Amino acid sequence: MRKLRIITLAIAGLLVLTAIAFAAQENTYTVSASTSPTTAGTTKKPVPVQVKFGYTVGEKSQQRPALIKKYDINFAGLQVNGSLFPGCSQAKIDQDQTDANCPKGSLMGTGNVENAAGPTNDPTNRALSCHLDLKFYNSGKNKAALYLKGGPNDPRGAAKSCPLEVNKAIDANFVQTKKGTSLVFSVDDTLLHPAPGFDNAVINVNSVIKKVTKKVKGKTRGFFESFGGCKNKKRAITVTFTPVSGVAGKAQSLAACK
Repeated sequence: MRKLRIITLAIAGLLVLTAIAFAAQENTYTVSASTSPTTAGTTKKPVPVQVKFGYTVGEKSQQRPALIKKYDINFAGLQVNGSLFPGCSQAKIDQDQTDANCPKGSLMGTGNVENAAGPTNDPTNRALSCHLDLKFYNSGKNKAALYLKGGPNDPRGAAKSCPLEVNKAIDANFVQTKKGTSLVFSVDDTLLHPAPGFDNAVINVNSVIKKVTKKVKGKTRGFFESFGGCKNKKRAITVTFTPVSGVAGKAQSLAACK
């Protein structure tokens, strides 16, 4: 309790600032992604794959990045078969305040989210770091739940801690597109603003969605499957970042594909 009180007082202290004019935040983005195997597959013979995916959010003048409200992550040539596997919804996780009751086999991946936090009225201040563990749950047909958890008393040490307790799932949707499938989700305001007058900006995300398979009518089907999408032996993974205010930005990774 004493440690949490000290952190809370530190946050309060950061909010006591003189009114100063700051440059508008201008984000920069990078994306990294790969599939395993890299086989393209076809619509008649799709190939189950593991997907490694990540992105970084920076700021041109080294300020804290502007908050991102919505993400649209398009995987060219990939499809999702959520209806074939057990599911655990965002509503269930948030109601239970834990993922301990999620059905076996519904966890599809894991990762981490790194954040820089600071006062809303001072984007140059990124004094507090917040590490969150990420779990990716299937939630049924074209649905997923992104479960984020972290806090100030993590036994793994300061690098794996967050100044405030976070225990929240994000509702996400898979949307079929002409090129493949997009994972689309919006971030809850409680994650963007974990305390009054305070912003929590994502700066780095890494995740691995496992190659999970199941026999269906004698055929091996995967949670994520590749049915094509290769162009010049590359697969495009494109992210559209929509900030709370301002213009949306895009970044792309070209993953090996054959």
